[in-house]
Amino acid sequence: ELQALAHSMQCQIDYHPRYQSDMAMTDGEGMEHIWSYLGNFVSITRQMNAERRQSTLDHASQHFRWKKLLNL
Repeated sequence: ELQALAHSMQCQIDYHPRYQSDMAMTDGEGMEHIWSYLGNFVSITRQMNAERRQSTLDHASQHFRWKKLLNL
């Protein structure tokens, strides 16, 4: 969300996401779902090195996205 108090009124009018024709509204639930899913990988990635952890989480994210696409 635009930090309105740190911007002038004209800046708020010009750039606030609610007034942009090419921006969509979201409730943020999509991110909650992916974080909840990835939370299941905490225990299995804890002892991995950074490269392996990144690879595992990348594959998990791709799998999550693929499952969502199949359910559309």
